[in-house]
Amino acid sequence: MVNLFSVIIVCIFLAASLFAEIYILFRSQSHKKNYFLLMQAMIITYLVGYLLELTSTTTDESFIAVKVLYIGGLFVTTFAFFFIADYCNIKLHPIFIKSPMILICFFMIAIMWTTNYHHLVYVDYYYDSVITNRLEFTPGPLYTFLHLYPIFLVVLAILILVNQLRIWKNKYRKQLLLLILCMSIPFLSEGIYVIMVLAGFDSHLYLTPYSMSLMSFFICLWVMRFNIFEIISIATLTAIEHIKEGFVLVDKNNNYLSSNAATGKILPGILKLNKGESIFSAADWPEELKNDKRSTIDFSINNGSTRHYAASISPVLAPNKNVIGKIFLFWEITDTVKLMKELENAAYIDSLTQIYNRKHFIELANVEIERAIRMNQSTFTAMLDLDFFKKVNDTYGHAAGDMVLKATAGIIRQTIRSYDLLCRYGGEEFVLLLTALDTSEAKRLVERIRENMEHSILFYEGTEIRVTCSIGLAEFLKTDTLETAIKKADEALYSAKNSGRNCVKVYGNS
Repeated sequence: MVNLFSVIIVCIFLAASLFAEIYILFRSQSHKKNYFLLMQAMIITYLVGYLLELTSTTTDESFIAVKVLYIGGLFVTTFAFFFIADYCNIKLHPIFIKSPMILICFFMIAIMWTTNYHHLVYVDYYYDSVITNRLEFTPGPLYTFLHLYPIFLVVLAILILVNQLRIWKNKYRKQLLLLILCMSIPFLSEGIYVIMVLAGFDSHLYLTPYSMSLMSFFICLWVMRFNIFEIISIATLTAIEHIKEGFVLVDKNNNYLSSNAATGKILPGILKLNKGESIFSAADWPEELKNDKRSTIDFSINNGSTRHYAASISPVLAPNKNVIGKIFLFWEITDTVKLMKELENAAYIDSLTQIYNRKHFIELANVEIERAIRMNQSTFTAMLDLDFFKKVNDTYGHAAGDMVLKATAGIIRQTIRSYDLLCRYGGEEFVLLLTALDTSEAKRLVERIRENMEHSILFYEGTEIRVTCSIGLAEFLKTDTLETAIKKADEALYSAKNSGRNCVKVYGNS
């Protein structure tokens, strides 16, 4: 009766482990599931061996069952150790660590399955059907190693998990605690059993198969509960390990999971985060990405020089379409931003003097005039023309003329107020729009421009060039438009030219 009950329990656990194996096999495409599947396969092998032992009727049948059981028992802890290390992002060297561990398992299995050497594990054995159908034995010199080696691997795996508790944050600590609990179940049962055997007790209390089945069951629940393979597999399919763009993977609560090397160059603060910490706790995480639901966001970073970046945010979906994480991709757009600014400047800025061109000046001036009228402020237009500019071009060349025009724009800009509008109107003519001044103040301002031009000494290829200017000033009246106001300033400028140049004339004053 006891034996029948044990067979039923083992069959239930075997079916559950097989279901878990199939579930994970078809549920996930992540490479990180491989060791888990191998571990599950070895648990199934172990349970099959134990089931064969329980249903055996002779010593030879029971011994063959035990040999099958040992295949699973040796490899299950090896693959469990590989799985834990992989889960905790610990890279095990394939030649110096993984290969020797696999070879140890094959060596011990070979001893068990070799007729001439199995006595190194079991000195003698016999079939016992008193309580349960199982093999009783006298342990040999390798028996202790055969059982302590898997226990050692489990202890090592638990230590890795305990170390990760110190590093990972929030719910990822809960995952680690559950894994530690799962790994501890077979460790304790097998440890107790080995101690009793080595102490000489005739024990029928062999609970390792059941504890290993419980471990398998709870780990499968853990995998499904925390979407372990789903989030890793989908992220792996979405981002390549060595892409040039910055890559950050977070869970649905914006807790950090992983990133690539390119991200560390863009946002060095990411490198200081531990798994499970809020991504927003990174010192240099952009404000634009904290509370924005948009799929693409631009941001800038100033570390001595301003660099511009774009970020795309993509959800990571589980097979049931639930959001289980997010992927941030970053790429630099500094060159694009510079090009756009250059194109924008080409539309609004005079390429030679770097001040407003005529078209953009008119757009801004109309807006400023409307504002000044609402504020009941006086407005003036002024037109400036360089005296004998053609002579500069004829004497020194057009390159010298261009230098004079750029210098003139700079002198005017340094003289006027920051909110006054200035443009290159055409050729050597410049137009200004001045607000919030009375007539005498406006005249003093343009007079300072004239004086600064007169006293400025320009040099071109070692040659000294002096240039003066004539300025016409006109007040903007309620009946004026910008066009008529500029025309009045032009008439005043004509008057200044006829008055000997290098002077200021106000429209309406003789």
